[in-house]
Amino acid sequence: MNGIAVLTVLLVAKAAALLHVPPPPIAELPLVLADDVVVALVLVALAPWLPRVCMRILFAVLVAWTAANAALVVAIGRPLALPMLQGADEAMGDSMRHYLRIEILWPAVLVLAIGGVALLRVGSPGAVSHRRCRFAIALAAASLAAWWWLPPPASPAHRNALLELIRSAMPRSLPDAAPPLAPVTSAPSPLSPLRGAARSRSVVFVVLESAAPRFLRSYGADQDPMPFLTGLAADSLLATDAYCVYPESILGQLAILHAVAPAPDRRPEQYRELAVPSLAEALAPKGYRSALVHAGRFAFLGMEHVLAPGGFHHLADAATISGERESSFGIDEESAVAALLAWVDTLPANAPFVAAWLPIAGHHPYASPPGGPFPYDNELDCYRNALHWCDRNLRTLWQELCRRRPAAELLLCVIGDHGQAFGEHDGNVGHTFALYDENVRVPWLLHAPGLTSGLPRWTVPCCHLDVAPTVLDLLGVAADPGHQGRSLLQDAASRPVCFFTDWGDLQVGVRDGCWKLVHTVTTGRDQLFDLLADPAEQSDLAATDRERVERLRAIATAWLHGR
Repeated sequence: MNGIAVLTVLLVAKAAALLHVPPPPIAELPLVLADDVVVALVLVALAPWLPRVCMRILFAVLVAWTAANAALVVAIGRPLALPMLQGADEAMGDSMRHYLRIEILWPAVLVLAIGGVALLRVGSPGAVSHRRCRFAIALAAASLAAWWWLPPPASPAHRNALLELIRSAMPRSLPDAAPPLAPVTSAPSPLSPLRGAARSRSVVFVVLESAAPRFLRSYGADQDPMPFLTGLAADSLLATDAYCVYPESILGQLAILHAVAPAPDRRPEQYRELAVPSLAEALAPKGYRSALVHAGRFAFLGMEHVLAPGGFHHLADAATISGERESSFGIDEESAVAALLAWVDTLPANAPFVAAWLPIAGHHPYASPPGGPFPYDNELDCYRNALHWCDRNLRTLWQELCRRRPAAELLLCVIGDHGQAFGEHDGNVGHTFALYDENVRVPWLLHAPGLTSGLPRWTVPCCHLDVAPTVLDLLGVAADPGHQGRSLLQDAASRPVCFFTDWGDLQVGVRDGCWKLVHTVTTGRDQLFDLLADPAEQSDLAATDRERVERLRAIATAWLHGR
C-alpha cells in the first residue's frame, strides 16, 4: 500500500505538469515513469524497517516537496535543482513572489490534497516475512542501479523532483575526452588601424543586465526599448554575434573582466586567488584608477568573491549606496549612477580611470519606475520598460561624463552579461538553464568618439573572452598571456566560440560560422542548428548531419575539458 500511495502522488504531480508542458515522446515514456517507480520502490523497501510515524513523516516530506515542484514546473518548466536553491536568497524575494499565482499553485494544492488522503494509508506493514523484505530490498536496489545507469528524461519537466535534486547535488563527470583542438588560423583584422588609437582614454564599462539583442533596435527589433543605445550604435563598433561564455551574471564577470572562462560546478569563492589580471589591474600600472558600482548586492551568489581578484580601487553596491529600493534585488539605477559619478569627481582632472557600472534593470521581475513607454500588463513589456529605464541612466552616465571630460578622452564599452528567454523554446525562461541564442547571445558595442564612426558591423562570432583583450588593444596595452580570448583588432579569422551552463543539466555549446551545436552532457542529446537559415533555432538537424555533429561536439567537449 505504501508504494501505491507514493506512486499515486508522484503520477498526479506529473500529470498536472503535462497539462502545461509538452508531453514526452512515446519512446521516452519508460524513462519518465522509471523515475517515479524508483522512488516508490525505495519507500516500499524502507517500510519494514521504519516505525509507522517515521514512514508518515517521510511520506509527508515527499508530498510537500513534490507539491512545491509541481507548481515550479508549471511556472518555469523544471523542478528545483541545487544551484536554484543556492540562489534563492532574499535578493530573489520579488522574483519568487511573482510566481505565487493561483494558476501556478493549483497543481501544488491538488498534490497536497491527494497526498493528505494517501497519508492515512501509509505506515509500517507490521510483521513481514524475511523473504518479502529481501525481495523488496533487492527490487529497490535493482531500480536504483537502473536509474543510475539510464539517462534521465530529456526534459527536466518530466523528471522526478526528488531525484532531480539528488542528481544536481552529485559530482558530474565531464563528457568523454575529445581530441585536442585543431590549430587556430588567423587573418589580419580590418580594424588593425585602431590598435592603440584610444591610448590614455578613460574607460567607461557598462555590463547590461539580461539585455537580449533580439529586443534591441540596433539588432533589428521592431520596438526600441533603448533609444540612446541605438543612437550610440550608429557611431560604434558593434558585434552582431557576440556570446557570453556562461549565462549567469556572477561568474560571467570572470570572462568579461579577466578574459578567463569559469569551470563547471565551481563555486565563486574558488576564484578569489585568480592569477590572471583583470582589465582594471592591467591598466593600473598606466596610472588608471578604477571603480565598480553595482545597483545590486555583492553578497548575492558570492559575487564579492568573483570581484575580489579584480583589483578595483573602489567597489560599491546596494548595501553601501544610499538609494531607493526598486526591488529586492537592489536599488534604483539613478543612485548607482550618481555614486559612480561622485567617485569620478574625486579624481584629478587629468587622471585616467576605469568606471564600471553594473545595473540590475532588466533582471526578473523586471521592476522599473512608472512612466515607461510600454504597457505594464504583461511580462515582456515590463522587461522592455526595465531596459528603457537602464537606457535612461546610460544616457545620464555618458552625458555627465562628457561634461566632466572631453568625449575624445573617453572609451565606452557596453556589453550584455547574458540574454533572457521568454518561452521561445519549451521550458526555457530566464537565462541560466539553456544555451539557445536567447540565453547566450549578447549585445556588444565599443564607442570611441572620433574613432568608431562609420565602421562596418563586426559579423565574426566572438564572446566575452574577447572583451578585455580588445579594450586593452584599443588603449595600446598588451594583453596578458593568460587571457583566453583575442582582440578583434588583431584577428578577423572565424573560429569556434564555446559556452556552457551547469544550472540544471550540464550543457556545452559551440558556434562555428553559421552552425551551432548544443550537447547536453547529462542526457547525451545533441542539437544542431543552421543559424543562417534558422536563426530562431526551431529546426534541429542533428539526426541528418552526424558528421558535423561529431566534429562540433569534439570541439565543444575539448574546450570544456580545458576549463
